[in-house]
Parts: sequence; C-alpha cells; structure tokens
Amino acid sequence: MTFSINFNGYDISALISGFTAIDRNIGSSWNNILSDSVSRYGQTFLRNSLSGKTINISFIKSGVPGDWVEIREQLAKVLDTNEPAPLIFSDEPNKVWYALPDGAQTLSENITSLLATGTLTFLVPSGYAESVDTKVLNNDNSGGENGTIINNDDNSVSVLINNNGTLPIYPTIKVTPTSETGYLAFVGQNGILEIGNPDEADTTTAKSQKLVCDFKTKSDFETNFVPDTSWTTSWPTNLEGMPLNSTIAWKNDGIRIGAMAQSSLWNAGVLRYEVPKDDLGNYVKDWHANFNTLYIQKNLEQCGRFQIHFADENKQPLACFEIYKGGVGENASLNFWLIGGDKKLKHFKNHTFSATTGKPDKNGAPLFAASHGGQAIVKQGNKISFYWRAMAETYLMDDVPASTKLAYVYVVIGKRKYYQMVADTSLRSFKLMNLNN
Repeated sequence: MTFSINFNGYDISALISGFTAIDRNIGSSWNNILSDSVSRYGQTFLRNSLSGKTINISFIKSGVPGDWVEIREQLAKVLDTNEPAPLIFSDEPNKVWYALPDGAQTLSENITSLLATGTLTFLVPSGYAESVDTKVLNNDNSGGENGTIINNDDNSVSVLINNNGTLPIYPTIKVTPTSETGYLAFVGQNGILEIGNPDEADTTTAKSQKLVCDFKTKSDFETNFVPDTSWTTSWPTNLEGMPLNSTIAWKNDGIRIGAMAQSSLWNAGVLRYEVPKDDLGNYVKDWHANFNTLYIQKNLEQCGRFQIHFADENKQPLACFEIYKGGVGENASLNFWLIGGDKKLKHFKNHTFSATTGKPDKNGAPLFAASHGGQAIVKQGNKISFYWRAMAETYLMDDVPASTKLAYVYVVIGKRKYYQMVADTSLRSFKLMNLNN
C-alpha cells in the first residue's frame, strides 16, 4: 500500500484494504469575537482564535463478516487512548498531529458486496501539526538552511534562526562561555532572559547599587507621594497639558483617580515623590526605576491617561512614561517621551496593546493585567532606556548633560470629560535603585 497512516504507534493501513478519503482541510476553524458597536451599524472586532482541528479518514475493508469482527476489535484497540497521541500521514512524514478519537467511529458492513466502509474521526486539540525533526544550529553549520550565527564587534552574538514552519518556535539554547563572565542575556523578539548582573556586561564590576525606595503599601505611598501645587498642568506632550484640578490617591490596591473635575476636555490629578539626597547632598544621577501598572478597561467606551514623569531639580521632566486611550475602542497605546533641546517632551516610541486584556497581541502575556504590569526605565549617563516586553529601547540625551540628576517623580492620572475612566487604572508599586553613585 503506497499510502499509510500511523496512530499511537499502530499502522492503521495494515488493518484495512485502503483509504478512500481524508479530510484535513485548511488550518483550523476560526473564532471571531465581536462586541456590539456603540453606533447603529455593525460590530467591533475584539480578537480571534483557532479551535481544535477535526480530521476525518474514510476507509474500506473487503472480506467476509468474520473479517469485519476482527477489524472492529483491532481498531477499537488502536483508538483506545485517554490523551492526545501521535497521528502521522505518510505524505507528510515530518509532521505529527497530536490527536485523539472524537465522536462515533463508524463501520458499515455490506454483506451483499462483501465490502465494509468506515470513517475514523480525530480531534487535534492544539489545532496544528508539529515537526518530527529536531534542527540543530551551531558554528559548524552556520549559514546553512537552519540559520546563521554572527559574532558581533561588541562581543555579543546574534543568532538568526530560519523557521520554516507557520508558527513561532521555542528553541533550546546551549551556551558554553570560553571565559569567566558575570552576565549573559538572551534577547528574543518578545523579551529577554538575563542571567547575572547586567552592570558587569562590559567586563567591569559596578561600584555599588543602593535601594532608594520600594513602595508597595498604602502607608508607603501616602507618606511619600504627596500633592503638588507647583505644577498647574501636566507637562505637554503632543497634547496640551491637562489641568491638575482633580485628586488622585491610594484606593484598594494603588494610586487611582479620586474626585475628578469636569471643567476641561481632560482633567487630572498629580502626586509628587521627592527623591532623597545621598550623604553628599546630591540627588540620584544614574538610576533604575521599576513600577507596577494596572490598565484594564471594562467596556470599549472607557478612556484615560496615566503618566509617570521623571524630573530634574528644576522639576523639568527628563522622561515620561504614558499609557493613553483617548476614546471608544479596543486599543490603548504605551508612549515613551524624552526631553528635547527646547525643553519640550519629544515622542520617542509608541506601542499598542489591548485595553481589554492588557496584551500586545493574542499570544503575548498581559503586560498591564493584575498578575503583570511590571515596567522599567533606566538612566545611565546620557542614556535612558525604556523597557517594552522586557527589551530595552535606548535613547541618547544629546541635549541634556549626562550629570543631570533625578530629583522628583510625578504621577499624573487624567480622565476625559463625559467619558468613563478606564476602570482598572492604578500604580501599584514603585521601586528606585541608585546605580553606581
């Protein structure tokens, strides 16, 4: 028999006379999730997903009724599994579907023609096939079909993997350092895995790191983040500054909106944290800020702005972290702002994510949901790095001296007039480290 099918280690083709049809279809079934629109027309697309995949196999078995008794028993034994098992077709020997029987498995016996026909139905819960082969990429085969390894001038190594499939792959990485190292980092498309101390990446050891603050509780925030009257509006971005005519305060799990005015298009409240000076009376020059943010809407009509400004001794922002959703819809944006030579904030980076799930895409982790929300900004010399999905996006502050210090941190939360606020908008923790002071 030229065509064969193997399930759970059994060759089904050896039990029958032949296959008459196989329905593998194209991909899996698509599920589109929609929400009723606020207008009269249509609906709003939220997200989509793939269901499990069904595979139908039709076959024949010639013989006498006694033969069919045997085939029923043999196939029942082959199909008896309580978890997905390998299903492999001979025309795609390098692919395996992890499947299990689904529904009725049929066998119709025609005593007149002495021919039995049957159908086996399999369900693939994942909806996709996987490769049987393991591909290896190393220095010996670099540049071939599996990919390329590049040794960069800065002693880092870039690995370009050729993925010949249609889904993301998850490589197993083996690294053997040729000398002592204090730091290893594996940077991918969606994140970074760090081992060791990043301050030793340039082969020198950091002098010291000192914890400046680590705020997590109501008492921490209410003691250190206080109202500020020196700013009458938030710092302008591409939009005018918001009047700081409202209040924000600790509520439930972090800093949230309080009493909000309705006098302007956007109305906001502000709290300020003054960074402690060191023993020499200086503010922090190089620093690492980590903060936990929650930003999840309950319906598409909600909107809001959340900002953290990092400012110098003159209360001039060096950088601004902003989450923005200005109207009806699914998406919000994460904006990174940096100071320019004209003392105005300049747009540096923008990333969109779902304000409903907190995810940047359907396969990603929820960056602004209850169990996540960790963000970071680092200043070292004249470099400021924002972190998006655990990857640094670095900006050189050519217009600001490298010695510029961090003196104040401002939290601004704004609500748009006549709109509901994004229901879960909260600053839940804030941590600041002094680097090499």
